[in-house]
Amino acid sequence: MTPTLYLSRACLKRDASAAALVPLLLGGAGRGGTTRHPGHHLVWSLFADDPNRRRDFLWREMDAGVFLILSMRQPEDQHGLFEIAAPKPFAPALEPGDRLAFSLRANPVVRRRVPLARRSVKHDVVMDALRSRAPGLRAAQRLATVRNQGIAWLGRQADRSGFTIHAGDVRVDGYDQRRIARKGSAPAMSYSTLDFEGVLTVADPATLLPAIARGFGAAKAYGCGLLLIRRVRSANRAQVGVRSISCAESMVRA
Repeated sequence: MTPTLYLSRACLKRDASAAALVPLLLGGAGRGGTTRHPGHHLVWSLFADDPNRRRDFLWREMDAGVFLILSMRQPEDQHGLFEIAAPKPFAPALEPGDRLAFSLRANPVVRRRVPLARRSVKHDVVMDALRSRAPGLRAAQRLATVRNQGIAWLGRQADRSGFTIHAGDVRVDGYDQRRIARKGSAPAMSYSTLDFEGVLTVADPATLLPAIARGFGAAKAYGCGLLLIRRVRSANRAQVGVRSISCAESMVRA
């Protein structure tokens, strides 16, 4: 049974008392191209009621300082940094065959066995595919590889998550490689993102809703994996823009 979920929109305050802190909170470039103060620290502050808590939320930064959050608990702004719209229960009434516009920022990875070791390592699906190409061809094949590997990865997610996709109804872009600075001398956290937008078809609602709650792909702590959905209002709107999906529109209405 899927636990109660809440969808919230949290915006960093821009009033005079918080204005001086906003540039520090949002951060910027660090050493070696890393990013300082990633958003996961800000979002975590809304759920940090217990030092032993494990992450039970997904989030996505829609604009600078504007976050959409799907969580098992309602966020609590103990530091007065945010303006939070009233959280809304996320409990869409779905049926097999429903068509939903969706938007997803994900860190798609594949696991590869390490030779002579009893473990596997996660690899970015795009770079994993490009490694098999001749070095002189990689730049020319990069865009096609982003789309082909992105669609293949999303198709695998769909197969086990209760929905289907048609490649012609999905746009894949926004391939970005990111490095997040860590404390002290610890090496930077590196991951890649892809943005998916389009239309999916519900196959099994009982499987899809728990999958949305879990999130898709890796790097969920860093703002990846939240699948935003809404009903398709007309057959002509097969593609949706990320910025067109507001907090209210991100919930499927019964």
